[in-house]
Formats: sequence, C-alpha cells, structure tokens
Amino acid sequence: MKTRLSVFVLLLSILAVSIYSCEERISKNNNTISPDGNWESVGYGRILKIDSTGSFVLSDVSPFSCLPLMEGNLSDMGENLTLSQDTISLEDGINRYFFTRINELPGSCIVDNTEITRDPILNFEVLWNTFNDHYAYFELRKINWDSIYEIYRPVISQSTTDVELYRVLDEMISAMNDGHVGLDAPDEIVDAAIIKSEYPTEVTIKNYGNHEVAKLVADSYIPEGSSAHKELLRWGVLENNIGYIQLNQMMGLAEYNISDSLTGRDYWMAYFEQSDQSIDDTSDEVNGIRNSMKTVMEDIAETEAVIIDVRFNGGGKDEVGMEVLRHFNSNRKTVFTKKARFGSGFTPRIEIKQDGTTNYYSKPVFLLISGESASATEIMVLCSLSMDNITRIGSNTEGVFSDVLDKALPNGWEFGLSNELYEDMNGRNYEGVGIAPDIDLNYPRNKQEFLRYIVNALSKNGDAAIETIIDRYSQ
Repeated sequence: MKTRLSVFVLLLSILAVSIYSCEERISKNNNTISPDGNWESVGYGRILKIDSTGSFVLSDVSPFSCLPLMEGNLSDMGENLTLSQDTISLEDGINRYFFTRINELPGSCIVDNTEITRDPILNFEVLWNTFNDHYAYFELRKINWDSIYEIYRPVISQSTTDVELYRVLDEMISAMNDGHVGLDAPDEIVDAAIIKSEYPTEVTIKNYGNHEVAKLVADSYIPEGSSAHKELLRWGVLENNIGYIQLNQMMGLAEYNISDSLTGRDYWMAYFEQSDQSIDDTSDEVNGIRNSMKTVMEDIAETEAVIIDVRFNGGGKDEVGMEVLRHFNSNRKTVFTKKARFGSGFTPRIEIKQDGTTNYYSKPVFLLISGESASATEIMVLCSLSMDNITRIGSNTEGVFSDVLDKALPNGWEFGLSNELYEDMNGRNYEGVGIAPDIDLNYPRNKQEFLRYIVNALSKNGDAAIETIIDRYSQ
C-alpha cells in the first residue's frame, strides 16, 4: 500500500536541508527571498510553519483540527528543493508536491491542538470533513457524502464510546468499497467493535495467502531457479527458453544489514525499523531491486521471451515496478499523469516518465496480472500500456491507483483515503475497474476463489497463463 504520511515527513527532512542551503545561496546573492513564514500545501491538507530561527512545524489540517506531524530545525538537515518567490516545490521519486506562502494560519491552527482529545463529535467532524475536502472518488464510487453525514452525524453525541465511534466511522467509509480507504484504531477497540456471531462456524476450506500461492507457482516452474529478498523476487528459465520473473511485493527489497538468523515476523520487524529510520526509504527500495535486476537480466539475456508475474503482488512503492520495467524499455517516455484533489477540482496534472536503457530486453514480454495486482503494482501495469513489446495476460487488476493519503484524528487514531487520480496517455482513469489484460483468462475476482483456482490448476493441467506462453514458443 502506498502511503503519503511518511513521504511528507521524509520531504520535510529534505526541505529543511534544501531551504537551509538555499538561504546560504540567497544570502550571497543579496536576494531577499526567505523561507520563514506560513506555507500551505497545494492539496493533501498540510500546513508548514517556519520561523526566523529556522525552526519548523509540519501539521495536518482540516476545518476542525491542526495536528502537528513533525517539527525540527532547518540547520539540522541537508539538500534538494526549489524555492521560488512564494512557492516551495518538493520532489520524491515520481512525486512532486507544492507549498504556497500564506499570510495567516487557518483558524484551526491558531488554537493549541497538541492535546489528544476523545471528543466523539470532534473526531467525527474531522474525518467527515477530511474526506469531503480530499477524497477523489465520490462520484465514481456512487457515494453521496452529504447524505452519509445526515445519516450518521445524529448518531454521535458526547456520550458515544470509543467502540461505538469506531463502528460508525468504519461503517461510513466501508461503503466506499475502496482498497485504499481504512481506519486504524488500537487493537482493543477494534476487537471490541467486531460483532461476533453467537454460533461459531466451522471452516472446512483452506484459505491461502498470496505469497503462499506464489511460492507454489515458482516451485512448480522454476524449482532450480534463483531468489532474493526473502523470495519476494524469484527468477529462472522455463522450458522452450522462456525467462520467468516473479515479483511479489513492491517493497521489502532494500539491502539493509539484517541478521540472517532472523526469520518471519522478527525479520520484517527489523526490516521496517531500519526503513523507518532511513532518510530515503524509497531510494533504498529502488537501489535494492536495481542491484538484483542486474543479476536477473544477465540470467535471462539469451531467452526467447520473458514472463513477469505480478499476479500475487499487492503493491508497495511505485518506483520499484518502474525500475523493473526500465530493463524492458528503450527510451525515457511519459507514461501517465497524476493529479490530486484540491478544493472543488484537482491540482495541475504532473507527467510521470518511465526510464529506459540502451541495452534493454527487446524480445516479447508477458506481464501476468490479476485482481490481486493492486496499488503500486497497477502503476507498473499502467506504465506497460505505453510499451509495445509487453502483452498482459490474466484478468483486470484491482483498481486502486491513488496513493493513500494518511491522516490522523484528534484522538490519536489514523485513517487513509484516496485523493489522487492517475490517467493513461489517452486520459483514461482505471480506478474502480482496473486495467484489463490483452488475453483474458477470466480469473475469479474473489481473492480466495482466485488463489484456489491457481492451486487447483497446478495440480491438473498447470498454470493457464504460463502454459499459454510455453505453448506459443513450443517447437
């Protein structure tokens, strides 16, 4: 899942360094531009306050709240930004953000908002108004948000408990059926809010996990193949000299120094602890997959065609999938645009470019996709639409393209929403429907039905997508 809160925190670190460097350059040129003052993000709902000493506070703002996210001093940081008159421009990977100078802080930022408050009415209003101001898909998802307010606001009072509030908010946003919308509260509240059946049900059908089934596929077709990053990346050569690359996550690929003795949950806890401490975790992920892809491309260089299997990949960092595609693309090109909800409209479109390489793999590429191909994985598929050598096989992707805009409630809970709109080079948006394959295998849309379908196929005639490609290259 792609999140924006961590990106903004990271960017403020970059911003702090960059502005400090800018101030030094500006001083030498006798320029009067100074970063101190109040800045408002264009979209995304952030306020940045910088004082004359270089201290700054980044806050999350709504009409009812102004919650500090990060504070620091510009002199503690280091380099990369554009400060031009009344605009700050920040770049992170493929993303670009803008802040404009404002004369006064919003009213909600003038009062002290540092104390956590459980006021149920206030927390309801913050969530409803944040969605009202930033959610991009009310019309697409057929949601009348004003009607939602009229239905649920009367239910909330000062006597509403945390559990009752959670149930109401969760029910409100669940109606959107958006994989990038969610509410996060303490476990004890979530557990108490779940209404359990009085009669326990007996589960007789096994439920599978994405990575579990991905492993079964790879073990079946490339048992002697190679792997990296805890098998998030696997590759090898199939019969008929067809390369096979299985990419199961768009994150977890950075080369952090983690003990080989750690496995499972312990490994990933250590991994994300280092990721959280990194000044640029996106670059860490890209560098990790870049280094691995050097070996992958050497191993498949002489193949007749290549399969890239992302059917079990639920997302991560957009830039990871784009780095993989770079090896199959001849030249840098614009592949899609993105914009964010801003007021009653959107921010200006930003063109996103896919890098290429002169020694790219020029033979046919088959990209395997499914309804489990989601989020950042769909950005990879979106980029592939502009690459003539790639054929997509499987079924429609999930249809959740927007980065998750992370927000906080005054009571300390967190929630996320979709505020961005991605469009292909023909101006088409695939949110809610996903990108269709060129060869449709009509996979079930239900997750467990799809995974069982793949498992059952392996025990019978083999994986239909892979077998289709093998047959095409049979002598």
